[in-house]
Amino acid sequence: MYLPNKYTRWYTDIIQKASIRTELFEYSERHHIIPKSLGGSDKKDNLVRLTAREHFICHWLLVKMVEGTNLLKMQKALWRMLVKGADYQLRYRPNSRTYESLRLKYGKLRKGVITPDDV
Repeated sequence: MYLPNKYTRWYTDIIQKASIRTELFEYSERHHIIPKSLGGSDKKDNLVRLTAREHFICHWLLVKMVEGTNLLKMQKALWRMLVKGADYQLRYRPNSRTYESLRLKYGKLRKGVITPDDV
């Protein structure tokens, strides 16, 4: 499912370190190791607690780890992380170049101007 690239290795490293962490003293978010949209479940062995920063980075890496229709799913998940959710959720504030790049790619994918394989 995941491409054999450096992003997959980085993702795996973050997940492994978070999995063996005994306590997390700062704000954290629950993360599906294999995203539900890619066939992951809500079972305990597919969940890990991440800091807000780790969570954002993992979703950014997931975009670089997949292709085809899975890319659109991961682009959407990353975009949703930038949209305000519940009041208790912290959101990453990307710089203007990152925001523009993500927004343009996601918009083109949604409109069908480009396919996931073109990104």
